[in-house]
Amino acid sequence: MADETQSMTGSTQNVAAEDNTSQAQEVNPHAEHGLTDDIQKDLGESAAKKARIDLQSLPTRAYLDRTVVPILLQGMSVLAKERPPNPVEYLAAYLLKNKGQFDD
Repeated sequence: MADETQSMTGSTQNVAAEDNTSQAQEVNPHAEHGLTDDIQKDLGESAAKKARIDLQSLPTRAYLDRTVVPILLQGMSVLAKERPPNPVEYLAAYLLKNKGQFDD
């Protein structure tokens, strides 16, 4: 009886493994050749390029609202709280230090 249970469990596991393999092949049939990775890379690059082009075509106000205003508002808020003796230098240093947080 135990042997029958083990053989049933083993065959069930084999069927499940085959199902997972066939599902993976159905979802991504070219994965073994690396074609999907290249396509994803190309799509990501084209989306980034399109975003840069879109920024260039924006009106001035929209461009500034998307690129400068978020970090500038945060920097000015910190500046108002800290009140350093050299506010312009402090703000410039803050913007340079934190510019990576707001890059698109």
